[in-house]
Parts: sequence; structure tokens; C-alpha cells
Amino acid sequence: MKKIFAIALAVVMVLSIASVASAFVWTKPADTTTADNFGYSIDVIKFTRSTGELGSSYFNADDAATAVNGADVYFAIKLVVNNPSTAVKKVAAAKVNVTAIDGWAKNEYTPTVKNLADGVYYFGTDGEFHTIDWFKANALNMNHTAETPVFAARCLDTDTAKVAAKVYSKINLWKTYQAPAMLEVGDYKVTFNKTPKAVGFYTAAGAHIVNFYLNDDGLVTKVETGAAANELVKLYQWLNAGDADSIEAAIDNKEMYMTDDNLLAAFGFNYSQSDSITWNANSTPIIL
Repeated sequence: MKKIFAIALAVVMVLSIASVASAFVWTKPADTTTADNFGYSIDVIKFTRSTGELGSSYFNADDAATAVNGADVYFAIKLVVNNPSTAVKKVAAAKVNVTAIDGWAKNEYTPTVKNLADGVYYFGTDGEFHTIDWFKANALNMNHTAETPVFAARCLDTDTAKVAAKVYSKINLWKTYQAPAMLEVGDYKVTFNKTPKAVGFYTAAGAHIVNFYLNDDGLVTKVETGAAANELVKLYQWLNAGDADSIEAAIDNKEMYMTDDNLLAAFGFNYSQSDSITWNANSTPIIL
């Protein structure tokens, strides 16, 4: 396996990157997804229905709920927004997939979640997330509402019936900080140029230090310097915990990589959280 020269920082938000970079390592960085710092969570919840007095119904969350072809299944999709950073909110997105359940116009929905205020939201029949007040005010846009809006929909296939939801946020460094736009990190500014593909470093005052030119898999194929040698050495030391020689050796040996994952781990974010439910076949009819 070839060595990967990775920028291995803890996952950080664009606006709160540490002032000193960590050392490079010879393996790919860990998955940049860290739900604790994300600020979004999503849950797909199964329910069972019980009949009360005078024909009233109530619903209980039940992960073990089963289904029968042609009978209703019950579920809700809950989104919680809890203080994500401004940068994460700006590019947040979501997907909802519905398989083998009757009454849905599409199999996949892409509700708008970017820039939502903090709070609790539920997925609606219009394909968007809303607060509980919206459901109470729009009774025709729901199946059942108590504390949680619950869908009732006919199961078409107990082997494959499934509801899945995902919320995610990933910055495109090559778009957001395409030269001449600059990302400020510590005592440096960084640009990400798409054509030719290159990562550029500048001083805080904007003086060019170096461009790392990359091939398609992130290998540094060329280094173009634009500053005094001492500035370049200082940058290498900053990138590699004081060890400039290792970076120079890696470049000379064609072992220095700046893959998209490495760059995201160092300078960006790539958050994702998902949940899903399936209904197992049940040979006993559901009695409603």
C-alpha cells in the first residue's frame, strides 16, 4: 500500500481552526464525520397504533413493530437543530427515501434544512420539515398528530419496506476558497485552485509562500515557491509540528499527498448523520 502524506488535524470548523497545525502522518486521516460537533440529528421512528375509548387512537414508539402487506405502518421522521455553526448551516442538506410504502409521490425527497433555526422539526407530506405548530395548523397535511406527527401508510412489501433519512453538511473547499478567495487559518491564508489543481499558502499579509500542484489522486507533483526560503521553512514546520525536513523528503520522494479527505480533515468539515427503519414480514394480520 502506498504511503499517504496526510494533513492530520482534528476535525474542526472552518471558523475555528487551531493556530498551529498537527504533524503529517503516513496514513489517511480518520473519518471526518463527528456528530458531537455537527449540530444536527435525525431519527426515523416506528410506531404501533392502539385503539382507546370511543374509537380514539394513540401511538407508541416501538422499534419492534412489524408489518403485513396491505396494512398500515406508522412512522415519523424527526430532525433536531442544536446550534450548528454558521458555516455548517449554510451548506446543510438532507435526504429522505421511502421504499415499498403506498401514497408517496416520489421515492426520494430532498427537504431544505440549511439555515433552519434551532428547534425540533418533523417531516411532512409536502416533503419538507416543519415545527409541530405547522402540523397542528395544517391538519390536512398529516395523518396523526399528538406530540409527534405520525404517518399512516399502507405497506406494499414487508421484505423491503423501508424509510431512511440523512442529514449532512460538507464544505467544498475547491468552490468556497477557489483562488483568489482565501481561507484564514492560524498565521496563514490558503487557497484551493481547481485548474490547475493546486493548494496555495500565503502569509497573513497575503504574500505568496508556495503552491502545491496536485494530480487527480492528490499526489504533490510540483512545488512552486514565491517567498524567501525562511518563510517556506516556517510553513513546513507549522504544517509538520516543527519538522520541515520530513516534508521536503516526502516531496522529493513523490510521497506527499493532499487528497480531498486529507484537506477536509485539516481545513474543512464533512458531517453526516443518518437513520432508517425497516418492517419485517409478519404472517399474522395486524388487527386495527
